[in-house]
Amino acid sequence: MQPRIKVSRTEYMKEVRKFKEYKRLIGRPVVPGKVGVLWSRWGSALSRWYWTRDPKYLEEARRLRSEITRLKKEEREARVIFSKKIVHPYWRIDVAYQFEEETAKPPYRFYLEVRKYVYTLHPEKYAVWNERAMEYEIKPDVLREFEGELRLILFATSKLSRVKKDGTIAHLSWVEALIERKVYPFPNVEIAAVDESEVEGKLDEQNYYFRVDETGAVPKAEYGTREVKEWIRSLYEWISRMHRAGRIKYPEAFINAIKRTSLDDYVKRFIE
Repeated sequence: MQPRIKVSRTEYMKEVRKFKEYKRLIGRPVVPGKVGVLWSRWGSALSRWYWTRDPKYLEEARRLRSEITRLKKEEREARVIFSKKIVHPYWRIDVAYQFEEETAKPPYRFYLEVRKYVYTLHPEKYAVWNERAMEYEIKPDVLREFEGELRLILFATSKLSRVKKDGTIAHLSWVEALIERKVYPFPNVEIAAVDESEVEGKLDEQNYYFRVDETGAVPKAEYGTREVKEWIRSLYEWISRMHRAGRIKYPEAFINAIKRTSLDDYVKRFIE
């Protein structure tokens, strides 16, 4: 079990205030609309460079991105210490797929993020404690379950926007484009102790987050649990219609295949 270190209320609140400052600066990727001030400044600088081509804005965007990366690393390290100090912390178990591409010519940025996460008082339900690394590591079956849902969400978003006239989904080219932009580590797994004030919704309840941002093309769009669950429901309805029409013979096997097949294997199978 994780070692428990009792701390004073003063020290505890000091830690909480520190994480609130991180949140103010770099935001939380699982909270729609809660983009930190540095992310906002970075987006503004990138947009100004896109429209003016003034190198000073590009330099400012790079400087801000470097600062964001530094603070994210600093926060992760602080969370490890925080998790050792709190006797009964709340935890967030988080698995994400992230895709990103930035190019200087033409001015273009693409970013897509899809994640599933839960808040819990019992991290041992989802992870095992690594005594040597002094941190929790997600259980293989839990990771498979979370990743399966991420693939299902990606399939659902493709279905919503790329259904062809014959009823099939133009999914291959979309997935091919994504896997070339994977952000490593992939998937990105985060198991962090959090303050009770950071917990959203019910404990051990499935939560989802989807974000797409394409500079110069479409404005940033963020979606939370309610919207993503509606996409999944819509996908299941579409599969039922295809089953009744005789296009999908085994609906459950079809869904399980989506969940089990990695993005790379999906493309490989279609190419073969």
